[in-house]
Amino acid sequence: MPNIEQEEIPSTINHQPSTVLYNSLSSYLKNRFNTKVQRITIEANLDCPNRDGVKAFGGCTFCTADGSSAGAFDVEDPISKQLEDGVKLFSKRFGATKFIAYLQSFTNTYAPIDQLKKIYDEAIAHPDIVVLAIGTRPDCLSEEVLDLIETYKEKVEVWLDVGIQTTHNKTLDFINRAHTEEDFFDALHRAKQRDLMVCTHTIFGLPGETKEMFYETMKKLSASKIDAIKIHQLLVLEKTKIAKQYEDGLFKALELDEYIELVCDFLEMLPKHVVIHRLFAEAKPGELIAPKWAEQDSGRRNKQQILRKIEAELSRRGTRQGSKFKPQRPEA
Repeated sequence: MPNIEQEEIPSTINHQPSTVLYNSLSSYLKNRFNTKVQRITIEANLDCPNRDGVKAFGGCTFCTADGSSAGAFDVEDPISKQLEDGVKLFSKRFGATKFIAYLQSFTNTYAPIDQLKKIYDEAIAHPDIVVLAIGTRPDCLSEEVLDLIETYKEKVEVWLDVGIQTTHNKTLDFINRAHTEEDFFDALHRAKQRDLMVCTHTIFGLPGETKEMFYETMKKLSASKIDAIKIHQLLVLEKTKIAKQYEDGLFKALELDEYIELVCDFLEMLPKHVVIHRLFAEAKPGELIAPKWAEQDSGRRNKQQILRKIEAELSRRGTRQGSKFKPQRPEA
């Protein structure tokens, strides 16, 4: 049986604050589909241009050899079998009736168009799939790829999970992302021209970044046209390049109180409509080096405790998502 805790379950699936402090994914799904929706992480076994030598080798320095896969189902199975297993398991485990097909690991737009079409067609073939979520990079979203993805809007809701991690090109180069801030905002602009929903990822605590740099990333993303976000702290995992840098003392992992302060500051800056897919990251058992507060708990107690700390801090401040959002003035 797969490890359920490795699934990218909406972080607030079993918990909602008494006062709505942020626009959680679980609330969005309930309002949008009027039923229990569960995410099924599936693997298409593609690669990344910063791994195979097209742009760089080795992948992101924080990424594991399996692309930080959720590892819930057999990645060698066809996508249809992975979905079938997920539907069977999660309908029983969580009472879900509709599902998200989430292509998570590596770059799921990095293949010839014909191959991508086969992958996406298979991912939405199950009648209970209501969302196709595609994990990718900003430099792998050509016009041709976006044109293909746009065609699926007629069948299901489509989400583009586009990682940026930071808006600082120096850091992006250091962590071997092999794309730029400009690549991200260009891809975002072109995706929004097609009215595609974009969820981006950001990481606080990357090597060499200061608190001021974190806030610059927050401000740029808050002012952008993103629809959703996954907020993470840096996880230092076994057998990654960044683990050696950590062991050599090149940077320190964020303490929980530091991270909660950053998350709450970011939530205050984000527009109210932005859906919060995740507020922090957890590591698979046995992989985590630092920070230790991000260790998965088999009973999910640690996850709930961290969520409550974030909510308690917002309540202490008397703020919520969007409290300090400042709309950009239109250009003259």
